[in-house]
Amino acid sequence: MIHKDSTRMKYRTLGKTRREVSVLAYGGSSLGGVFRKIDEGEAIRSVHVALDNGINLIDTAPYYGATRAESVLGKALKGIRRERYAFTLHKHASPARRQGVEGNSP
Repeated sequence: MIHKDSTRMKYRTLGKTRREVSVLAYGGSSLGGVFRKIDEGEAIRSVHVALDNGINLIDTAPYYGATRAESVLGKALKGIRRERYAFTLHKHASPARRQGVEGNSP
């Protein structure tokens, strides 16, 4: 099920999957404080705003803020149906970290 609150967001099929993802992705590096110190509440709200506006593709990696981005993202996604979002996973992420991200367990 795709959550499309915004009629302006465009979607594409992801590779050979049947998964429809937004053409814009939410970049998770800022959640790890890569660019500046972050307020965790503000960071969580930013994820919710992205989802509410139709963005369902989230880019993150364990290297963003030494796993802090994944931890904050896990808090932001708590209670949100898994069908509402998809992750990009970086090839250099370890299998253990990929499993944690896929399972929504930071």
